[in-house]
Amino acid sequence: MDIRELKQELMDGKVKHFYVFTGDELALQDLYIHKIEEVSGLKSMRVDTVAGILSSLMSKSLFDTSSMIYVIRNDDTYYKSESTWKTLLEKKDFLGNIVILLYSGIDKSNNFTKQHDAVLTKFDFMTGSILKNRLQAITKMPIQYCDDLVKMCGNNYGRVQNELTKLYTLARANNYSLNNAYLDAKKQNMIHEDIGDIIFDYTNAVIHRNIKKAYELWPKMKYTGDGPMRVISVLYNSFRQILMVQSTEQSQRTEQVLGMTKGQIYVTSQQCNIYNLFELVFIVKTLRYLEKGIKIGLVAEEFAIPYFMGVIW
Repeated sequence: MDIRELKQELMDGKVKHFYVFTGDELALQDLYIHKIEEVSGLKSMRVDTVAGILSSLMSKSLFDTSSMIYVIRNDDTYYKSESTWKTLLEKKDFLGNIVILLYSGIDKSNNFTKQHDAVLTKFDFMTGSILKNRLQAITKMPIQYCDDLVKMCGNNYGRVQNELTKLYTLARANNYSLNNAYLDAKKQNMIHEDIGDIIFDYTNAVIHRNIKKAYELWPKMKYTGDGPMRVISVLYNSFRQILMVQSTEQSQRTEQVLGMTKGQIYVTSQQCNIYNLFELVFIVKTLRYLEKGIKIGLVAEEFAIPYFMGVIW
């Protein structure tokens, strides 16, 4: 079921007895669960498995119990049990109860998806345009601030909500406007862009001698939780492979000679000749020196990467 269809049904005051939600946008899933609560007038309860509530969905209890919305996340047993699918999908009513299954990610081509298509809704990240306009309507901040915030949050509605809570708290604490709170938070790096695979973006910039980008990315590395040792390790392994491939005749670049797979050889060969051999040897030696220096306390971790960039460029 398309998310627009689900939205329209709930706006019309209609609820189904069975839903399957999947996708990356978990905060949006929660928003729709709250809306189902509101429309149905039922309270939700988190349970572990379908099996644990199956009997209460199929037949009335001797005891008078209130109907519930049962929310179940990543029930692997149900996911693999086709006989149970049939039981739930063929049931036209769960005795007033509602079941919402949440799955982090499912293969859209498999039988589970095909069988549950009528009740399945995928929650993808919203487009930047929709999200920034929604944010602007809620906060009344200038659209450029909203656009900037959405981009920094990687179009993740959940993260936008978290950052917005941070801004409201900052505004109340300092008795100033949300606009000023946003500017202050950005200035102090309290809000930063979605880091994603920033460690690999950084090492890729170094490998390709993109000096400007490497210096721009390095200050943001602290948000990844990866210390200098992790960065040094990735750089060392990458440059060591580049040195091995670049210093070997093309005809000799085989798995047996280099101890690398064909895929690794191909990818590494695309990174060759950006640095000459003398530079590569110096880079590998420098990285090894920094790694040992940090371990024995000779080099302060916080200065290792700035030192590395300073001496190789």
